[in-house]
Amino acid sequence: MIVGIDNGLDGGLCAISKHNGSIIDKLAMPTFQRAGKREVDSKAIYNWICDLNTESVIAIEEPLKHAKSSQAMRSMGISFGKIMGMCETRDLKVKPIQVLDWQKKMLGKVPKSQTKVFALRKANELAPDEDWRKNERCTVPHDGIIDAYLIAQYTRYTL
Repeated sequence: MIVGIDNGLDGGLCAISKHNGSIIDKLAMPTFQRAGKREVDSKAIYNWICDLNTESVIAIEEPLKHAKSSQAMRSMGISFGKIMGMCETRDLKVKPIQVLDWQKKMLGKVPKSQTKVFALRKANELAPDEDWRKNERCTVPHDGIIDAYLIAQYTRYTL
């Protein structure tokens, strides 16, 4: 199994089969509040991975080198560090993935500010019957789950 992780508070996780790329399970990034700020819940991520009960490679998107604000950079760095630390302490196989690498391979040349549109289009092409919403109450596809799926597929193609 390959678990793709879109690293961010509004990110997602998607487990796919190494053999045929079919989706095993998907999840919006679990978070909790600490001192008035949201953080990724690395324990919930670990429990989700364990519940899938199969050997896995964790493909996690590395944070960008820049962001809109220092607060966004801080948040991405903390999220990435927490997930990497959880993986390392649990002896999970980790493959950090550069944003531009997976996007170039999976989406091709994308006009500025169109990444999410192209990602949804590619995800629908690869898994046409999949419901990309976070849950049944949601009305729009969840960008984090879609990106996690594409990160997992990218990793499958490059293993």
